[in-house]
Amino acid sequence: MKVSKNAAGRFVGIDLGKRTYELAILGIEGKVAFSNGQTFPAGRQSLYKKLRAEDTVALEAGNMAFIMAKEIGEAVGCRVYVLNAHRLALIYASMKKTDREDALKLARIVQYFPEDRLPIVPLPSDQEMRRRKILACYRRSMAKRSRAVNQLHGLFVSQGITTKARKDLATAGNRAEAVSELTGIEREEAEFLLDCLAMYESRIGELKKQIEKESEGDEAIEQLQSIPGVGPMTAFAFIAHVAVERFENASQVSNYLGLTPRVYMSGEMERRGRITKRGNGYVRGLLVQAAWALTFTKSGGKLKERFEYMTVEKSISKKKAIVAIARRIAEVMYALLRDGVNYEERPFKGSSKEKAELAAQLVAEALAYSV
Repeated sequence: MKVSKNAAGRFVGIDLGKRTYELAILGIEGKVAFSNGQTFPAGRQSLYKKLRAEDTVALEAGNMAFIMAKEIGEAVGCRVYVLNAHRLALIYASMKKTDREDALKLARIVQYFPEDRLPIVPLPSDQEMRRRKILACYRRSMAKRSRAVNQLHGLFVSQGITTKARKDLATAGNRAEAVSELTGIEREEAEFLLDCLAMYESRIGELKKQIEKESEGDEAIEQLQSIPGVGPMTAFAFIAHVAVERFENASQVSNYLGLTPRVYMSGEMERRGRITKRGNGYVRGLLVQAAWALTFTKSGGKLKERFEYMTVEKSISKKKAIVAIARRIAEVMYALLRDGVNYEERPFKGSSKEKAELAAQLVAEALAYSV
């Protein structure tokens, strides 16, 4: 529910910890009231009783902040802003750092700054939250599996068996056969790791089925997979984290995902540095993987031509060029979802002047990117 800021309303900042919160309320006459409590369900309900419908509330982005923002909207009906914590320091710097000061700082931010200057994080829908949680579980399970495979490989090295590579331990059958070569405590530890890997891989299989079920019949996910190199996981992750209606243009999407370079300006000098790496790192990594996959397809179209021009004709590092292509893929994905269409291969067929301008643009972009 949207409620306009007005003189009669209070400004409220809530600093959230793992189990506790600190509340700061700026009254109409500038008086400040502090309180605190716990974030379990009953504690949150006690907090909501302290709020009024005309209040303006600010929280730093996080899973609990999303939960509380929805609950405050339902229980109180006041305006709630969830703010990007990484950008708050640019708006309101302070040398003093305590939970109480952070809560007061949040309250003053929404008091002094208009809505269009706040680093607002849009509240995800229930479907988006569910999909994000599935992805987070999948990512954790994959990380645990990789760690267990590395530990298993280390046991072979510790017994002087250096002929085994990690790729030789990729499947359950190969692992079981390989473990028979170990003896002693390493053998016992290896058998324990085999049980762990079986559980991780079973969980990964279950999560893949959930992702397939969520993706089934989703036209948006199918549209994204029409882009060469973009597979089901990349499309699913992009949909889960990027809601196109929240962005005005494609550049905002690439900036949101941390794929744009940092810009340093002083006088007439302008220098572009490494990419910002803001936003979800997992989605950004999947986009980079999709860019690599695209370069090996026969139907990469204009995107593949960009990569070949940068790497072959201009001798630009493949790693730098691939990040530039990942950014383009993200922007194309946004355009497809915005327009509700599938990807069409469109090789560049402009005039010599247009090609020269594009070449100059590609070189400038590629030099700005770094993994």
